[in-house]
Amino acid sequence: MARAEPSAFVRHIQDELSGIGPVQLNRFFGGWAYLVADKRFAVSIKDRLYFRVDRALKDALVAEGCQPFSYAKGGKTVVVHRFYEAPQDCLDDRDALLHWANRALAAEDDDLR
Repeated sequence: MARAEPSAFVRHIQDELSGIGPVQLNRFFGGWAYLVADKRFAVSIKDRLYFRVDRALKDALVAEGCQPFSYAKGGKTVVVHRFYEAPQDCLDDRDALLHWANRALAAEDDDLR
């Protein structure tokens, strides 16, 4: 079986994020994880970008109208509160993207239940 390759969207985000350091890609469930110095700070699933959050970053992203990652399983919706979608406008604004990515890199592990 051929190894999956990142989409043009995933590669574009990786290139845009190069301002925070060398960004590696790893497979992450059905998508891709973005890592800097082995710290996973964002994922792309179905060409949508999600940042790994702590409480402060979650609150900031919610204020921007962003939603948590969710998926359907067994007829139910599973919500993953550790990852929130990136604000739409940052996908076309490298400075804004780097701002949010730096916040995700700095996010501390905390209980988001």
